[in-house]
Amino acid sequence: MKVKLVIIGKGNVGTCFLQLMKEKEKVLKEKFDFSYKIIAIFEHDGALINENGIDLEELLKMGEKFRELTYWKKNIKATELISKLDINVLVETTPTNPDTGEPAYSHIIDALNNNIDIIASNKGPFYLKYKEIMDLAKEKDCIVKYEATVASCVPVLSIKENLIGNEITSIKAILNGTCNYILSRMTAEGVPFSLALKEAQELGFAETDPTLDIEGFDSAGKLIILANELLGWSKTIKDVKIIGITKITPQALELAKSDGFTIKHLAIANVEKKELIVEPRLIERDSLLNINGTLNAIELHTKHAGPIIIMGRGAGGPEAASAIINDLIYIAKKRGHAR
Repeated sequence: MKVKLVIIGKGNVGTCFLQLMKEKEKVLKEKFDFSYKIIAIFEHDGALINENGIDLEELLKMGEKFRELTYWKKNIKATELISKLDINVLVETTPTNPDTGEPAYSHIIDALNNNIDIIASNKGPFYLKYKEIMDLAKEKDCIVKYEATVASCVPVLSIKENLIGNEITSIKAILNGTCNYILSRMTAEGVPFSLALKEAQELGFAETDPTLDIEGFDSAGKLIILANELLGWSKTIKDVKIIGITKITPQALELAKSDGFTIKHLAIANVEKKELIVEPRLIERDSLLNINGTLNAIELHTKHAGPIIIMGRGAGGPEAASAIINDLIYIAKKRGHAR
């Protein structure tokens, strides 16, 4: 039995996912006895729809001209067709709307109401409407996976299954590569914040409007997802105390360095204090969280095994795509579509 997919969003992550699925097609079949058909790919202005399965080789060769394919349908919205398509899994890769979570939230709710399993790389719905999504998924007996929403391909959400016999008491993490890059440059070279930000933008590490990153909202959203998934909470981004990095000066970093510390933008969840905080903090220079560049790092304090630290590249199309494939294989195994 094939897994039948619909993908919403053919941006960087969506396209990388399609490329990786094509590249791994043989491996998926041989290693997991897993096969698939992609029935539809939705964009903001229409959709590619083929009930017999979209030919990925043909699609990828078209590049940005994919709308010239004969099965491109203009002005069709995913919410109009989710209930009518014969699919098992919906993959949601649209850009994050930090205020409403839309249109991703509606896509997810529509899919769950039609007993369709979910994989998402879009953070917004999960830090705004986590409880509503999970309650509906439980009611409809659907699987919801969203590993790519936090630290991309770093398997921090799925680590929960490997810590069943333990208990996480706190989370301390660096979750935004833009902030970490800026602070790393300011620390190493003594450059002012504005110059480090400009450099990050020129290198593609920061958006033209970097507000969500440098003011701490991106990290706060990811912290909520971590806390809800790993600690069993049901919080939203409104529950986080948030302070960004815009007021950090080279002088403050130099003073910290002279005392054997550095300043990092940390996301913290503490079970005992029941608090959620994103803010600049002093950490010792030999701390494992003192990472440079755009890396992410997550330190989980556990009751029976002390600290567990995982780190890696926390953003990027191929990285997020690999996390989505992991989630897809997980669902396929759970549903008996793969071994």
